[in-house]
Amino acid sequence: MESKLPVLKQLTDNEYRVLKKAHAKHNGSLGAAEREKYSLNNIVKVEFNKADNCLNVHYDDGNWWHYCPNGSWY
Repeated sequence: MESKLPVLKQLTDNEYRVLKKAHAKHNGSLGAAEREKYSLNNIVKVEFNKADNCLNVHYDDGNWWHYCPNGSWY
């Protein structure tokens, strides 16, 4: 598995795969400027949301999304 960014080190390998899958789909839906704004390098915090079985992914601009195992986000 590739080296994780420091903010992502606490994630299990499975959680990391979920993040990468959902992030790729999310990022692919954005325009160029937004993609840059929401790169993996802009993540400041990730926490597992047990109730939703998703990751809460927080970005440095204050926005955050749920990233789910099926690759969806909301």
